[in-house]
Amino acid sequence: YDWDVGNESIADGGTGETENLRKSSWYRTVGPEVLTLAFKWAHEADPEAKLYYNDYNIEQGAVANRGKHASSMLLLKRLIKEGAPIHGLGFQSH
Repeated sequence: YDWDVGNESIADGGTGETENLRKSSWYRTVGPEVLTLAFKWAHEADPEAKLYYNDYNIEQGAVANRGKHASSMLLLKRLIKEGAPIHGLGFQSH
């Protein structure tokens, strides 16, 4: 199985200098490490599953490495550094 563990966690309109995470109730309660913990908990619950972060407009700013693209790359690098068992990235589109 595959699971989208993180979905649309990055707010729109950022410069890409920070992760620009949405301040959800989970974020306000647990802190910015909430996604790392979610990936670890999902892996514990289903060790065979492939785990993904999913968002929209993350291709925006890719050439100049700014905006939501840059924020998503910062987030993914941090998740990997913190040991989140992340297997891929989902690009939402219509």
